[in-house]
Amino acid sequence: MSSPRTCLLLLEALEPELVRAGIASGQLPCLAGLCASGRHGDIRLLPGIGANALWPSLYTGLPPQRHGRFYHQQVEDGGYTLGASHQTGSQAPAFWEALAEAGHRVMILDAPKAPPASGREACYIANWRGHFSYRKELQIEPRALEASLNEAGLSPGECACITQRFKASQELDCTALVAQLEAAVSASRDLILNRVTEEPWDLLVAGLSAGHCAGHQLWHLRDRRIPAFDPGDPLARVYRSLDDAVGAILDQLPRGTSLAVFIGPGMGPGHVHPEVMGQVLAHLEPSDSPGAGHLRRGLTWLWRRLPVAVRQQLLRAGHQLDQRLQHTDFSQRRCFPVRSNDNIGGVRINLQGREQCGQVSPEDYPAYLDRLAEQLAALRNADSGEPLIHCVLKTRDLYPGGELGAMPDLLVEWNEQLPLRAVTGPGLSRLEVTYPPLWSGAHNQHAMLILRGGTATGSGPLPSDSSVLDIAATISQACGAVSRVGEGHSLWSRSGTD
Repeated sequence: MSSPRTCLLLLEALEPELVRAGIASGQLPCLAGLCASGRHGDIRLLPGIGANALWPSLYTGLPPQRHGRFYHQQVEDGGYTLGASHQTGSQAPAFWEALAEAGHRVMILDAPKAPPASGREACYIANWRGHFSYRKELQIEPRALEASLNEAGLSPGECACITQRFKASQELDCTALVAQLEAAVSASRDLILNRVTEEPWDLLVAGLSAGHCAGHQLWHLRDRRIPAFDPGDPLARVYRSLDDAVGAILDQLPRGTSLAVFIGPGMGPGHVHPEVMGQVLAHLEPSDSPGAGHLRRGLTWLWRRLPVAVRQQLLRAGHQLDQRLQHTDFSQRRCFPVRSNDNIGGVRINLQGREQCGQVSPEDYPAYLDRLAEQLAALRNADSGEPLIHCVLKTRDLYPGGELGAMPDLLVEWNEQLPLRAVTGPGLSRLEVTYPPLWSGAHNQHAMLILRGGTATGSGPLPSDSSVLDIAATISQACGAVSRVGEGHSLWSRSGTD
């Protein structure tokens, strides 16, 4: 099909503030040139929604209660245990499916948390070098393409957060880690260059994910308050490698290609382990039959003291036992924690008529939800006195209907700025935090977008209300299709003063 060529590059989990600093200092010349010649600005992410739900919202233009994906591992069907891990399917199609059905040649190359192939894509590769993507999850369509990639010397690989799993960031060999991350950047770049030069295409959606692991594993080296501070800034080295890769890709795009570069979700310090919510709720809202919960927490304590190699071998069996105990524990409680991302937590009410063993009546639900939200908002970092949580949000207010599916009833955005050793607040004297996070960097709600070419003219800012929900429509319009997808509207024709 003859149509304008469009490229969406996804620089996964780079921190926009660091990108802007690198542009200003001249360390990121390719991204600097794009910003100077195109339009750019902040992108609003969805309140209380972590990175795992960001990607299906970006691809569909819909909030999570409409596409159904809150996390890659969700509590389903009123139960208390988690479904299969690394799920990326959603209840709504990605924007490129309509384009492919209309005859556009669509190429999806390692886009973060991309939904499974629809069968209409000209080329679909997932979990090639993606963050926390295992080799067994590799998907290549058409299947015959795998042999061609092997002949070209291209090979998939697991990311640093997998190869270094169960190890704290501060324990890693920084030099070896940076070399691994730079090699991953090169591998992702080479895959994209191979496909854009060897295969005809109209739409390219491609991910570069090494910045994700870099942010999680290297953030502590940017903190002047700790002995490990490195003035050479290894994280900046990875960012420079990514900038070079973007430049190499742009050099191979046909003249006149419309380009969008999404940067995010951002990264910053990570001081709150996701299991803190479980610790807090066990004290604020204890179970009348706490045996399973005590046993589960005790086994978790033992698990974390096993050698890494032993944990790797026992991972599947350990997860199965943990889920059986979780079912028994959560089913007897009035509320329980729901896992999301590192900077986002959730609480699900054990509601009668919705959960299998509901403990809270629908009549008591509103008042109980209000009381629990107030308790969480009042929690403090015991050492700093700062709030433990930036904000507590009710799903039924922001994402109505989401609480009827897999989403939590309450969403919290953690305050990750300072180390957390203990929690205080109403109902808590001093709760010692059992586990510090393994990763030194955690996601935040920052993101930015750069647009160049297409129907946009000149340079300047994007509209101040630009949302992640607008990106699917923006790419769709650049391909000559509709300018509205889901709840999003194209940004090409909107001015920075909108």
